[in-house]
Amino acid sequence: MKMNKLFFALICSGLMFAAIMTVRAQEENTDGQSVLKEIALNNKEDAEIRKLALARITDQNVFRQIALDNSITGEIRKLALARITDQGVFKEIALNDKEDAGIRKLALARVTDQNVFRQIALDNSITGDIRKLALARITDQGVFKEIALNDKEDAGIRKLALARVTDLNE
Repeated sequence: MKMNKLFFALICSGLMFAAIMTVRAQEENTDGQSVLKEIALNNKEDAEIRKLALARITDQNVFRQIALDNSITGEIRKLALARITDQGVFKEIALNDKEDAGIRKLALARVTDQNVFRQIALDNSITGDIRKLALARITDQGVFKEIALNDKEDAGIRKLALARVTDLNE
């Protein structure tokens, strides 16, 4: 009987130890994520360390903050952008990022909203390459016609739009 109690006590203490270690590991992981987030957001001195931290975090808010911050180098922003799943972030960058055309193109490639493509294609203040990418993704014949008839700023865009007009009956 004493052997059973001793055996039971050993098993209970082993289970208790395992539970404590599991809780500690979870706490450390949470703290580890916090440290990684801090490095990803604020370590401006060492890009390689920042990239490593960025690769290990999972927080979409951190990715969003980095992708939208024009003061952060393009390479770090590209890594964050690659991990984002939010269409809103892609739209915001595609429509508004005037600082980094490369980031803007990457975001535009991930956009699925035809209205965003339309806005960009019709905006003469946006550079030709970005407009061409948007124009390539448009399916609305009305946009092609509008650009072909009215865009006086960029003959290249106008020719591309005209080439995409298929409905000649209207």
